[in-house]
Amino acid sequence: MRFIKNSIFLILFSQAVIAQELIRGKTIDRVHQHPLDSVEILINGEKIYTDKKGEFSFIFNEIPLEISVIDYRYFPKSVMVNDTDLVKIKLTNRGLILDELIVKTDLFSKKLKNVSLATSILDDIEFRKNEGEFIVKSLNEIPGVYSHSAGLNTNRITIRGMGSRTPYSTNKIKAYINNIPLSNGVGELSLEDFGIDIFSQIEVTKGPNSSIYGSGLGGNILLNTERLSDKFLNISSSFKSYNTYQNRFSLSKKINNLDLFINVEKLVSDGYRDNNTYDNTRLFTNLRYNLRDNLNLELIHFFSDVDALIPSSLSYSDFINNPSKAAFAWENINGGEEYRRSITGISLNIDKKKYQSNTSLFLKTFINEEMRPFNFLFEESISYGLRHYGKFLMKKYSLSYGVEHSYEYYHFDTYDDYLGDNQTLITHQVQDRNNYNFFLQYDKSFRNESNLRIGIGSNKINYKWTCCDNLELNSLEYKNKTVISPRLSYNYKLGDNSIFINISHGFSSPNINETLDENGFVNPQIRPETGWNYELGIVGSTYQNNFSYSLNLYYMDIKNLLVAQRTSFDSFTGVNAGRTSHPGIETTFNFPIINNKFFKIISSSNISKYWYTFKEFNHRGNDYNSNQLTGVPSHTFFSKIKFEYNKIIGQISFKNIGKIPINDSNELYTDGYSLVDMKLSKKIVSRSININLTAGINNLLDRKYASGVVINARGFGGREPRYYYPGLPRNYFISLIFSL
Repeated sequence: MRFIKNSIFLILFSQAVIAQELIRGKTIDRVHQHPLDSVEILINGEKIYTDKKGEFSFIFNEIPLEISVIDYRYFPKSVMVNDTDLVKIKLTNRGLILDELIVKTDLFSKKLKNVSLATSILDDIEFRKNEGEFIVKSLNEIPGVYSHSAGLNTNRITIRGMGSRTPYSTNKIKAYINNIPLSNGVGELSLEDFGIDIFSQIEVTKGPNSSIYGSGLGGNILLNTERLSDKFLNISSSFKSYNTYQNRFSLSKKINNLDLFINVEKLVSDGYRDNNTYDNTRLFTNLRYNLRDNLNLELIHFFSDVDALIPSSLSYSDFINNPSKAAFAWENINGGEEYRRSITGISLNIDKKKYQSNTSLFLKTFINEEMRPFNFLFEESISYGLRHYGKFLMKKYSLSYGVEHSYEYYHFDTYDDYLGDNQTLITHQVQDRNNYNFFLQYDKSFRNESNLRIGIGSNKINYKWTCCDNLELNSLEYKNKTVISPRLSYNYKLGDNSIFINISHGFSSPNINETLDENGFVNPQIRPETGWNYELGIVGSTYQNNFSYSLNLYYMDIKNLLVAQRTSFDSFTGVNAGRTSHPGIETTFNFPIINNKFFKIISSSNISKYWYTFKEFNHRGNDYNSNQLTGVPSHTFFSKIKFEYNKIIGQISFKNIGKIPINDSNELYTDGYSLVDMKLSKKIVSRSININLTAGINNLLDRKYASGVVINARGFGGREPRYYYPGLPRNYFISLIFSL
């Protein structure tokens, strides 16, 4: 009898074992493909966690079954499993637990707590895409960054005060899109042409910290694009105040070894102000072909066609009494610009156990026609170049190297009339711009998980140009001696925290106008701005990630300060006017107020405090020593609270900006201001279609403020100086997204 019972039990048990199968899976970072450990996963009502390699396994009885990621550090994701193949789950980090962020600041992906640089990422990027958020507005929420906004087509981004004195564009900051440099031959940058929808992650390094990206004084903006989105097709449409329409179509598909992503976007607006219309059609394509497991080829192409009117800046009287008006001279002629910009790059990526590298070739074009009160401008640019970096990986150390060269042909003409019968050439210039950068970096790891980094970069510029002013032919040349920029940093891990110190050197080259004197001749005394950065930072989290924080204390000492001074409506020259001091503090802290399966409330905040001053600054007989640095707020504070319930996400954000000195004598300041924004999003999920509806209000309390300033503005013809760009009053938006 016992024998029969045992036989029946063994038969039943063996059948149960046969019926059960094992599913194996892996969670990886969607941007950098880095494995993610300790991720909370829900399968058939049971919680499991990934190991240090991001892997997990689960025994099941039947399929299909659903695997859901319920970890609040990442955007929620569910995957339906229909077979026993390895399940790869790609996750997008919300940016809440700072030390767990995966960044590529040092060229190769690693966790932020292992990086010895002041680095921030733009958090909640997927939530921002629901609105089609303006990318410059997004960057304004990062500690240490402040953006002056004059409109959808004119912005000036500053990092730790660098670039605050540039008249109408961004410079002293280097930006890269998938390792392709975006800055032109004189270091100028236009990020406003891009839509946030094409990016999967945006990283910002602050200060002259990174020899591997050209030792820029301000820092770097690293843009990582979408390669393969979760949905095959995304169609979105947004309507915003001032007759602003934003429509987008994106297609994403994996075809054997090819990853395809295409995005087409149309943005049109009447604008808040007079003479303020904007029309931008942009196309982005990313093709990535996997030749082998450790070898792939990537092609990106971006094209933007912009037609925008320019309202220009306002005097104080107009800013207070009639901020929606345009400057009379610009409105009188319907002043504006029409330009087309393209960027094409092809990259070969190698990822082996002992060696990793990236080699990129790029081509950039730009054509612009601009009608201005003082003349008509035509300009065109063609630039091309090479960027290559590699890394040799040993057991306890690694050696990285790289080289970057770009050449730009730039040509511009100015006329006294717009294609009129009596049009007269005023100025003709042809410029050749060459930039060279080389770097070498040594990384040493120790048993206590600390690491030492020693780097050095060399930078050189060479400008040649031919100009014909008033029918006189001149050939001019400017070049600087090679600038050597060393870097030394150390990162020490202490439990869930890491502390780093960093000492680094950087430089910023003058643009061509800044190399000329008031008579239009080369000033051989002009030197690049150079500076040293001294920094102490800590990043970490408390037990069970209940509180995450970062803190950076830094001091930057900048020499050979380049000061742009206006000599006429359309002319600027540069002088090395002295030295500036940039001490500051940046801190970020995030924590969940309520965090459970059904309801979440999460708080995120950052504060930046600046004590930037002129250390030595004597200009045109005026002593500005100890004055505050022009164009930089005294502080910035940003805080938001976000709640999530049953696929509904709401957010209320608060921003406070301190007063800004707008002339070197510090006689004039803007008023500090505070803004409150709010938005609400609802996601409807079905088997084949996802629908996302988002609506919001910006500047809820309808505050009047200056979103940008022109420093040291001058009045001509007895008129008031025009310092101010008015910010938007209360405005609204609604957006609808379909995903298949």
